[in-house]
Amino acid sequence: MPETEMQPVSCHRAADIAPTLVSCRSGLNLERLEITPFAVICGELLRERRTGHLTIVRQPQRTVLYWSQGDLVLIAPDAPEQSLGDFLVRKGVLPREKVLAMFSEPTDVVAKFHESGVGDLSSRQTVLREWMAAQFLPLFSLDEGTAVFTESEPLPPEKRVFLQSTAAFLLGGIRSITNGLVLRRSLGDLKRMIRVSRDGRFDFETVPLTAAEREIAESLTQPTTIESFLRQFTSDSLTAARVVIGMMALGIYVVADEKSQHEPPEDMAQMQRDLELLAAIGSSDPRSLRAVALSRQMDAMDHYQFLGIARAASRAEVIATADQMKKLYDINTYPPVVRDSIQAINQRIDEAVNVLKEATSRAAYDRLLAQPGARGRDATIQQKMTQKMIAEQNYQKAKELSVAGDYYGAIVLLQQAVEFAPERADAWYLLGACQERNPRWRRDAVESYQKALSVDPNFVDVLISLGDLYKAEGLTSRAQTCFEDALKIEPENPQAKSRLAALKKK
Repeated sequence: MPETEMQPVSCHRAADIAPTLVSCRSGLNLERLEITPFAVICGELLRERRTGHLTIVRQPQRTVLYWSQGDLVLIAPDAPEQSLGDFLVRKGVLPREKVLAMFSEPTDVVAKFHESGVGDLSSRQTVLREWMAAQFLPLFSLDEGTAVFTESEPLPPEKRVFLQSTAAFLLGGIRSITNGLVLRRSLGDLKRMIRVSRDGRFDFETVPLTAAEREIAESLTQPTTIESFLRQFTSDSLTAARVVIGMMALGIYVVADEKSQHEPPEDMAQMQRDLELLAAIGSSDPRSLRAVALSRQMDAMDHYQFLGIARAASRAEVIATADQMKKLYDINTYPPVVRDSIQAINQRIDEAVNVLKEATSRAAYDRLLAQPGARGRDATIQQKMTQKMIAEQNYQKAKELSVAGDYYGAIVLLQQAVEFAPERADAWYLLGACQERNPRWRRDAVESYQKALSVDPNFVDVLISLGDLYKAEGLTSRAQTCFEDALKIEPENPQAKSRLAALKKK
């Protein structure tokens, strides 16, 4: 049937699952989109890691968006032509007859689609993300309507769409805004002072920006008004406006506290301490003065600059230079008044040599240095490197604890590991395996396995473990799909073969 002749497949009515606007109660926030645009609302949910459902009403349509810890996990549109079923029919993924029989409840569409066994897991996830984007992006251009957010229990993992990056979806939606009125409202008060956040959930390296967007975003180096910042980009004012909206939605830009701009207590206190320290040292001890100066400057240096070596220095040169600096800054040869500075220098020497002497950690560090705007921000790079090392240490220790049967201890370590290194599929896999040991945590285990697959869709061991978990829960069709997907990747995998054969025998 030609696409133009298709009738929309009505899978549900979102009104049946969303609270009506008159039933406001505690935990529910009501906003008018004319005052608080959709991009601003989504940014707040993402930054604050909110869990619940957001209902967008623009008569006669209503759309419900489900969130879990700041991640968008499902969209339930009211309009039949926007439903997943209609999308699958138009894409030629499923016939109309099967869709009508498959989908009924709005929050079951993802689980039902996965149970259908159409294609492999990776292709199904791709289709689901395309469908979500088709519903999500147009909401950013709404210039009127009502938004209602209600705190509620998160959807179980099997009912979610794993987007990989809600932040990327958010930026995509902001890029799609063409309505000048919506753009202006999303910018808010142009007289507000903005600056780069020091401790936000996201930074320039963790969000997908184009080269032009990154250049604009990283040009904010000191507090300035939105109006003044935008004036710098008259030749590309539209991109600049979208960048400001996106960076503020993600919390990379924050509104500067004007009072703090005039009262820098931390800098003044540090200056006073330095003056007292210099007075205590006196001009007769230039060696101690140089050490204090280095301790104050080293946060602005990368490891190579700090050690005073070339980027191409060999491992032997790194170690030899570090040994020389250790002797130079032997704490026993300095007066007690500067020992805090000497300790800080020695700690930095250890950090530098530990990173640069190993090829893997050095390569990761060099990649961070190569990112745009990385120079002069070594403290941020150090934080990221430290987090990566903590993630690795936690993962290795968690493996030991899991072998010893201390699954709770392993889970605690792994939760921090995946927070610091969410790209580690092996950590997500081990976390799921430990969570699965406790029947009360099996939903968490499903989510961890799904996270691992979103990072590495070809992780066969995860597919088999997820299939085993589904089988234990009585979800036979889902288990079968997992084993079949594993065999598509490794056709001769004995575990997947035997499990699939056992299922089919039953």
